[in-house]
Amino acid sequence: MSDPHRLSRAFLENRPRAAAALLQDFTPEHSVEFLLQMPLEVIIPVIDGMASWPAARTLSLMPVGLTANVLRGLPDSEAETLLRLMSAEQREAVMANMPAATAQGFINKMAYPISTVGAWMDTAVPCFTLDCSVDHCLDLVKRQQTHLGGIVIVVDERRRLVGLVAVEKLLTSEGGQQLSGLLDTRVQPLSARATLWEVEQHEGWTRFPSLPVVDRHHTMLGALTHSALRAGTARSADQTDNQLRLSILTHMGEAFVVVLGGLLATLTGLRTGPDIRPRPNLPNRADSAPGGEP
Repeated sequence: MSDPHRLSRAFLENRPRAAAALLQDFTPEHSVEFLLQMPLEVIIPVIDGMASWPAARTLSLMPVGLTANVLRGLPDSEAETLLRLMSAEQREAVMANMPAATAQGFINKMAYPISTVGAWMDTAVPCFTLDCSVDHCLDLVKRQQTHLGGIVIVVDERRRLVGLVAVEKLLTSEGGQQLSGLLDTRVQPLSARATLWEVEQHEGWTRFPSLPVVDRHHTMLGALTHSALRAGTARSADQTDNQLRLSILTHMGEAFVVVLGGLLATLTGLRTGPDIRPRPNLPNRADSAPGGEP
């Protein structure tokens, strides 16, 4: 790698957000041309530091395999947002280059509107059965390198929620103890179709950092973390504000056009209407002598 490229890489590695802000001022084509000279581990944090729209435009111009790898390196919620901003054709091509389970997770989440629980849930959170022991649970998490989100979700044979086990309780229990003896069965799951605002005050947030999410048939789909809830409500609120601002501007523009059109019509009517001239002053008959001059 030449010296200029070494300097560029060093800047991107040490100041990814500053680099992202600079790249946003260039066209997506130029950004892609520059980023393609960098390794994947350097590109990911720079894309993560960009605003959603320029990041999506940049990724859309990259080779689909590279785009898929970058998205896999981003937080799930951010990767999903960028996928939503791509065209359907581009999105399908990118997900075709992802592992089947990862792609299916994005497909499941994008089936829900952005303001709902389903769009922000983590579908990679594992579920365990009642007869699973503490040691088996921890071993599976370690081997699969999965994350629990602070809870262990326990389901029955139909994949219906039975209860939760707090991770702290799991770690302090005997290895041979079954999860059935550690359950908290009081928590009600979240509906994937519920809006984020509807679940903000759920009582389960006082006891757990994540809550289970189910579909309309009460089958387990994943979990919603409280941090994802906060991120989702903030982003949805920003989008609502932008839509409201755009709506107000649109209505103001329409009102201006109507008023301007009325004003022009009035002026045109005045200009093209009947020509009203003042009547001439006629002589007073009393001042005129019969048969004589006025």
